[in-house]
Amino acid sequence: MSSDLLSGPGGTGDPDAHKGPESSPGDGDHPLRHVAVCLVKHGLEPLVYRVPASLQGICRPGMRVEVPLGRAKRVGYVLGEAHPPEGQTLRDITDVLDPEPIVTQEQLRLAQFAARYYMSPLAEALRLTHPAGLDMVAHRDATLTTEGKLALERASSILEVQGLELTALEHSLLGELTRGPVDSTRLLARVKEARHNHINVLCRRGLITLAERDYRPRVPEATEPWVRLAPGGLDGLDLDALRRRAPRQAQLLAKLVAAAAEGHGEGVPVARLRATDPGVRSRINALKSQGRLLEEQHSRRRDPMANVPIQPHPVPSLSLDQAQAVTVLSAALRAEGFHAFLLHGVTSSGKTEVYLQVIRQAMDTGRGAIVLVPEISLTPQLASRFRARFPEGVAVLHSGLGPGQRQDEWQRVRRGDVRLVVGARSALFAPVERLGVVVVDEEHDTSFKQEDGLRYNARDLALVRGQQAGALVLLGSATPSLESTRNAERQKLGRLSLPTRATPQPLPKVEIIDLKTYRLDPEGVLTAPLAEALTETLAASRQAILFLNRRGFAPFVLCVACGQPMRCPHCSVSLTLHKGRRLLVCHYCGHQVRPTSRCPACGAENMRAMGLGTERVEEVLRTRFPGARIARLDRDTARGSRLHRILDATATGEIDILVGTQMVTKGHDFPGVTLVGVVHGDHALHMPDFRASERTFQLLCQVSGRAGRGDTPGRVLVQTYNPNHHAITCAQSHDYDGFYRAEMRFRRELGYPPEGHLVAVRFEARDPEAVIATARGTADACKGVEGVTLLGPAEAPLARLRGRTRWQLLLKGPRRQDVHMAAAAALAYKQTQVPEGVRVIIDVDPQSML
Repeated sequence: MSSDLLSGPGGTGDPDAHKGPESSPGDGDHPLRHVAVCLVKHGLEPLVYRVPASLQGICRPGMRVEVPLGRAKRVGYVLGEAHPPEGQTLRDITDVLDPEPIVTQEQLRLAQFAARYYMSPLAEALRLTHPAGLDMVAHRDATLTTEGKLALERASSILEVQGLELTALEHSLLGELTRGPVDSTRLLARVKEARHNHINVLCRRGLITLAERDYRPRVPEATEPWVRLAPGGLDGLDLDALRRRAPRQAQLLAKLVAAAAEGHGEGVPVARLRATDPGVRSRINALKSQGRLLEEQHSRRRDPMANVPIQPHPVPSLSLDQAQAVTVLSAALRAEGFHAFLLHGVTSSGKTEVYLQVIRQAMDTGRGAIVLVPEISLTPQLASRFRARFPEGVAVLHSGLGPGQRQDEWQRVRRGDVRLVVGARSALFAPVERLGVVVVDEEHDTSFKQEDGLRYNARDLALVRGQQAGALVLLGSATPSLESTRNAERQKLGRLSLPTRATPQPLPKVEIIDLKTYRLDPEGVLTAPLAEALTETLAASRQAILFLNRRGFAPFVLCVACGQPMRCPHCSVSLTLHKGRRLLVCHYCGHQVRPTSRCPACGAENMRAMGLGTERVEEVLRTRFPGARIARLDRDTARGSRLHRILDATATGEIDILVGTQMVTKGHDFPGVTLVGVVHGDHALHMPDFRASERTFQLLCQVSGRAGRGDTPGRVLVQTYNPNHHAITCAQSHDYDGFYRAEMRFRRELGYPPEGHLVAVRFEARDPEAVIATARGTADACKGVEGVTLLGPAEAPLARLRGRTRWQLLLKGPRRQDVHMAAAAALAYKQTQVPEGVRVIIDVDPQSML
């Protein structure tokens, strides 16, 4: 996001930056008569509806309502009061679906800004404000009428009913209703070939009836049975006789009496009783039949951290640099209002402790906090540390949770039960009231950028939310993005530094192994220096990490006879060999085939796996070091609970060598790791992306930071064919400032961010000619905006994806307003000129160039 959205560490930025649509929230004393409604599934612009008198005291901004659209009914969000357009007859809202606003005013402002800035439908942004499990689903029960029952009794497969034929399909639909009413959606799922119009026809014939729409959340609330004493449940009871006749029934009653005496009149969960008495259900049923117990359903929280123990984390003494950072941040917090800082701290410098202490101060004054982390794998680890420090409660929000878990965590925040949220990028939209602090940890990480739907960058929107809420925003990283460092130079962000580690050992020594000098082993994995370092580390009973940012066994399989690789039929990429699964897999669309020894192009039986992946590295290491305990951490192994088992085993020293992709670089604290080996340090340097050098530098620094975090010095060996590239040399010397200066010269010369602004417009379709024509037409529409350079349109680096041809157009310029003006022309062309079947994606501030 452009730095000119911020006017300084305490500034307010562009006064129009957060202006809402042509609607206003209204106030609690003024009933809304006309409202702007953003429909969940409709266009870009809100529509204006009239609020009938019966709903005027109920309808409020942030609520969902049912409204008519044509002959259909739709669900939409109330944005606020609106002025009725002149000369138009407005239709009425038909129902209010929420008892309280599901979207807070702060969330609404953030969603409106995000939709405008990222040129996306407002509905896409509003969906991020609550979990998908709370989406409203319309239910209409279908019921068989008397006429329908008669038709079925007389029917075989085809029958004349009221002069019309009853088809076999309609006969099946009626047959499903013989045991009682069925929701129409579920009815269609049971009869696969049926459609809604078939149900409507049966309804018009009088064979079934359809109930009024009943809107319910997609994921229902979880409940569990509780039992309590019934009023008067002990009246006339001879307890002594019951103890002799049914002692366990008497024990159950005694437990409930004791619970009531302790103030738990609501009773006891059946699950708790069953834990000590597996046969308690029969006793409950017996006492219920006697009128002595009541059984009721109570809400049950689906706790994602229920089985994650809280590890004690003693509060450490602050270093001088940490204390100075906390002092500056505390002063900003006391001053209130918006302040934004970049905390640049080397790996293991204690950034998390700074976060904890600042959040503690905010919480002590009744304010809330949001902590964003880039990787789902980090969330339990970080959440455990926060839970130890904040016993009043921490909510965890990320896409790895089950729908019910995510919904329950969100509800805790919405009710105000917890004021601290830890999660991935979508947690930024959590309904935290009185927001005081927003932390973006590892702010440089590209996973903060959403790559579908609303293509927002959570790091940039964190600044906007902080500005809107008057909160302190803290961006932390050992390798800050160039955009954030440039903002600090321009005094858009305050800059704080943690230049030394908080651990006993300094930053590890980094050694460069020139692959033009040192030959790799026959498997193409290890040079002699790295193999020797691994041997020494194992002999010293220490741990090592080997990093290669490519999963699978081999990135492609090639016919040695004709040179033809095995390619994905849907994407312009080679298939990756996964040896353990005996599959060739496309990492983009998921296409899978079994490997074969015969070339499909020439028929020769001479197929060979080429290149390296983490699976192959693991296999080589197991052969080379048979006594070592070796594990692999990548997307293939980090599924479900296996991820946490691998991380826990590494942290406790049960693993000697951990092989992994960039997942091993993400802030993990492994005190026993003293050696890090980078198998191919220049792998990312050759990507078709102007940020390739920056990402290489960041990855090398981050993975290097895993070494030497305990009591023993660390050592890092980087194997590379480009030992003199500034990304490699600066990572070797831990020289962020040197890398920043060198890289900024390149960015300044070519006008790339942060010295310019960029919007990518991508085109996809199955028809290549339609893609090309649309791309060229869009480029013509964008021409003429002064100060904007058009790069393309041209074939995208990933020219085919999931069977669709891809082209792209880059809009580049020094002024954000000009680039957005050109992007607005592309958006207008998309809405009016693009043929059916062509998808046009506008990506503001893109992170991926593929």
